Amino acid sequence: MGIFEDVMRCFIAIEVPSEVKSAFIELQNDLRSAGADVAWTNPDNVHLTLKFLGEIDKQLVGKVEQVCLETIAAMPPFKLSIDGIGVFPSERHPRVLWVGLGGEVETLERLQEMLDERLSRIGFEIEEKDFQPHLTVGRIRSNKNLRELLGRRDGYALPSLSFVVREIVLMKSDLLPSGACYSELAKAKMKEG
Repeated sequence: MGIFEDVMRCFIAIEVPSEVKSAFIELQNDLRSAGADVAWTNPDNVHLTLKFLGEIDKQLVGKVEQVCLETIAAMPPFKLSIDGIGVFPSERHPRVLWVGLGGEVETLERLQEMLDERLSRIGFEIEEKDFQPHLTVGRIRSNKNLRELLGRRDGYALPSLSFVVREIVLMKSDLLPSGACYSELAKAKMKEG
């Protein structure tokens, strides 16, 4: 019996539709031609993280699911769009390449704040950093061909895509030699109509 068999690495997310994932593949293919040293996000794994929970006890999963259900029970669906390509933490020292989000971002931020606050009641830390909604395109590992990468990014026109958020998902993340593998533990749907 391993010591970690009773814990899981988890997060709460909004999944994105296949057309957004297709746009990601096109963007990554274009940016790859810069020859930069980037660990590209698997397009199947693209999601909007609302709350990273870290290693949690399996017995907490039911409580987290309940918090998710209670948080969005009264929320109507809302619309988001992909909007712009940027980097964290700064243009001078980029480490994460991302696609930003537009649309009903205030509703998204309210959802994240409510989740954060309610999860704190069952023992999770409230986020200290401001919530910056984004979809991770890749992680920059070195400065190799960085100028070319940022130049390609600046010249890239993302398609105009939007999607309706109708649910949030509690995900499990398994770290494998081939990269992270995500599996769904529970879904919480919003109130329709």
